[in-house]
Amino acid sequence: MNLLLLHEEELDRDGNTVLRDRRADHLRQVLAVQVGQRLRAGIVDGPLGHAEVLRVDGDGIAIHSECHTPTPLAEDVLLLAVPRPKVLQRMLEHATALGYGRILLCRSWRVEKSHLQSTLLQPDGMRPHLLAGLEQAGRTRLPAVRLFPLFKPFLEDVLPTLALPPSRICAHPPAATRTRDLALQPRQPFALALGPEGGWLPYEVSKLQEQGFVPVTAGQRPLRSESALSLLHGQLDLLRT
Repeated sequence: MNLLLLHEEELDRDGNTVLRDRRADHLRQVLAVQVGQRLRAGIVDGPLGHAEVLRVDGDGIAIHSECHTPTPLAEDVLLLAVPRPKVLQRMLEHATALGYGRILLCRSWRVEKSHLQSTLLQPDGMRPHLLAGLEQAGRTRLPAVRLFPLFKPFLEDVLPTLALPPSRICAHPPAATRTRDLALQPRQPFALALGPEGGWLPYEVSKLQEQGFVPVTAGQRPLRSESALSLLHGQLDLLRT
């Protein structure tokens, strides 16, 4: 936990609360906090600041928070083919930590239908992993996550209505264009389409191209989803900065 995340509704008007959940366990058992200690803190979907430990006892950990530093909205968009549930857990955490403001989950041909039945795709199933990503990276803004179970209707009917960044990249190992060949606008957001571990089908790539996505390769060998996300995001972020 690199950031103590607090929820607006659990704080009183003075910014005080008593933690009794996993956060209290982590503060007590891992960080071994003491009275008077200051911790980096933030309000979910709100500002950053700090929290001071007021009391540590069997009833919980009482803190006083001062969070006033505004945090920018995240604008990058991840279009992700739904992976296996265990992989999805990690992908939600990685994407949140990397700062994606929207995560669009869709089913491609290589996505098993059973993956769409996972409880992880329910808001209550996703939220702990999104919060874990924020805690890891010291961010406060939760990404907006939407699921689209049918690929073609999503690409043809829904995607054109979404306000996506002009820079749109489709991860595709056989592509002729390399990430280093791209010309991204400085400090501007991008949308990244990342397929299943077997990759997008040529038909799926062509449908993404119709929506302005440029197929690019970061190497000829397919990578695991989380490795591909980290590699591509790092390269694209470097190009725009």
